[in-house]
Amino acid sequence: MKSHEQILGEQLTERRQNGLIRSLNVMDKLADFCSNDYLGLAKNQSLADKIDADFKALNLTSINGSTGSRLISGQSIQVEQFEKKCADFHQAEASLLFSSGYDANVGLISSIAQKDQVVFCDQLLHASLIDGLRLSKAERMIFAHNDLVDLENLLREYPFETPKWIIVESVYSMDGDMAPLRELVYLKNKYNAEIILDEAHAGGIYGPNGNGLAVEMGIEKEIFARVITFGKAWGNAGAVVLGSQTLIDFLINFARPFIYSTAPSPHHISSLSTTLASLETQFDLRKKLKENIEFFVQHSKSNHWGPSKTAIQTFFISGNQIVKKKASELQKAGFAVKAIVYPTVPKGEERIRITLNSLTKKEAILALIKTMETHA
Repeated sequence: MKSHEQILGEQLTERRQNGLIRSLNVMDKLADFCSNDYLGLAKNQSLADKIDADFKALNLTSINGSTGSRLISGQSIQVEQFEKKCADFHQAEASLLFSSGYDANVGLISSIAQKDQVVFCDQLLHASLIDGLRLSKAERMIFAHNDLVDLENLLREYPFETPKWIIVESVYSMDGDMAPLRELVYLKNKYNAEIILDEAHAGGIYGPNGNGLAVEMGIEKEIFARVITFGKAWGNAGAVVLGSQTLIDFLINFARPFIYSTAPSPHHISSLSTTLASLETQFDLRKKLKENIEFFVQHSKSNHWGPSKTAIQTFFISGNQIVKKKASELQKAGFAVKAIVYPTVPKGEERIRITLNSLTKKEAILALIKTMETHA
């Protein structure tokens, strides 16, 4: 009889043999082309100093921990004020803070997508959205990525009065392309549906002050729920769900990741509040990021590159072992990059995922492109 240890070990061995083993490694000495720190705020010393100063000025009684979940002892005026400011900033009625984008998506989707309802989800949704759908009781229909014809054909199959949800992302994390939001708004109005929009890779970058792609397009009132993640352009951690007060009250009562999680620490909430106040002034960083994206697209010539026009760029190399070997070569050359392998992406679409940020030097961009396109 096999021991529990042997069972786990055999599964790891199989994954290793298939080129799927994951491991943790530090790459902070390499040129950053893999983090989601789009505006460089995670490395911004001036912001760090302001966060520390603002926190000390609060003169709080509890400074280390929140002491419990928000429904027990972890609620505070501090977090209430942050959520109000965050909702106002994103032009929403209300917001609710979660410990991570993963928790926000799982809590949101699993609770609001209910029995006798139908969820129409893009084929390339993030794992957190998929896990939320797995926990929900709603029927799930998958439409081809960004394919409005396929989506409408599926919507037509259900009576108008059937409650429907359409789940998409502003910017998709693996391909870097954008959802056709205006067209989706038209379809949701035509077929009695509501849109849930994950703005993880758009928050802080798009919009007049970094308040998201929906605000930039002027359609924020047409979106039932938006998720803004703080672990990317904000350079921090956590996430909020934006929507009506009714939605927020519902999540407080039914979203299990919110109900059963310890509230964020006072310092974390303070750091988010300080970062939020600074976002409106980061025009130069957003401009620099846009310039770096345009520069990258202009100079990347190989047909291995995907068509993205965002900070997420993809270099396709088919085969798990081959793409991992290329990533290793790039790391040895001084570039922090990661291989994205099957089954995270479809077989044959393995790639090296490149992310750009406002601190990226043009010389580093050119060096990376040259190294990647050599012997590709």
